[in-house]
Amino acid sequence: MARLAIGGADLYRAEWISRGLSGAAASATAAPPPPPNFTRLYHLCGAAHALENIQKSRLKVSTFRESNDPFELSVFFSTDPAQQRRLDQFVDDVARRFGVVCFSDDWRDPVYWSHYAERHRGIALGFDVLEDDFVLQVEYVENRIEFPNREPEGRDVDIFLGTKFESWQYERERRIMLKLTDADQDGGFWFERFGPKMALREVVLAPLCHEDITAIRASVDAVHRDVRTYRARLAEEFFCVIPDERIVPARTP
Repeated sequence: MARLAIGGADLYRAEWISRGLSGAAASATAAPPPPPNFTRLYHLCGAAHALENIQKSRLKVSTFRESNDPFELSVFFSTDPAQQRRLDQFVDDVARRFGVVCFSDDWRDPVYWSHYAERHRGIALGFDVLEDDFVLQVEYVENRIEFPNREPEGRDVDIFLGTKFESWQYERERRIMLKLTDADQDGGFWFERFGPKMALREVVLAPLCHEDITAIRASVDAVHRDVRTYRARLAEEFFCVIPDERIVPARTP
C-alpha cells in the first residue's frame, strides 16, 4: 500500500508518520504535516474558483439544496406518517438555516479530481483545520436508518448531518457546518474565511491544469505565507494521483 501512494522524493514522509499520520497520504512527499491538534484537509474546485478563493482568502459555503447528492439530510426515515412529517419539517429547517464546506482527507483518488476539479484541470487547496467540534467526519452506510422513537440526541444529529450512501465513500469527506447567518455573504452566495482554524497550506494543480505554475506560485506567495504550491501527476504503476516531483519545491528548513 505504501508504494501505491508515494512516488517521487520522500521529502516529508517521516514527519507524517511520526505524527501518527499515514505515510501513504498524497502530500506526504511534498508538504510538511499539520501541527498537533490540526488535520490536513483538501478542497477541490475549478482553477478559476480556486484562484479567486486564494486571493480573497475564503471558501464558498454550499447549501444542502444545491448538493449533488439528492439524499442529503435524508439518512433517517419513519414508518409513522406523523413522525415523518416532523422529520421533513426538521430537514427543511436545517437546509434553510445551515450550509457546509466540504473537504477530503486526501487527494490521490482520480475519481475525486474528475468530479470536483474540472476533470483533472482544477486545483486542490490544502488546509490545516483545527480538530475539534468544528469538523464532522462523514460516515458511509448501505441503508437508510429508521428514526428512533425518542428525543434526538447529540449522536443522532451527527448521523443526520454526516451520513451518506456507501458509494460516496471514495470522497473521504470531512465537513465544516455553518449557520448561514454567521457566514460572509457576497452576490447571493455565502463564504467562510480562512483563519486560525482553517489555514491554507497547499495549492496543488491538477495534472491537466493549464495554469502556469510559476505565476500561480507567485500569486499565492503574495497573499499567503508558508504555502507549498506544486503540480500533481498521474502515477505510472497505479490508478492514483501523486505529486509531480519535478515541480515540488525543495524542502524548506
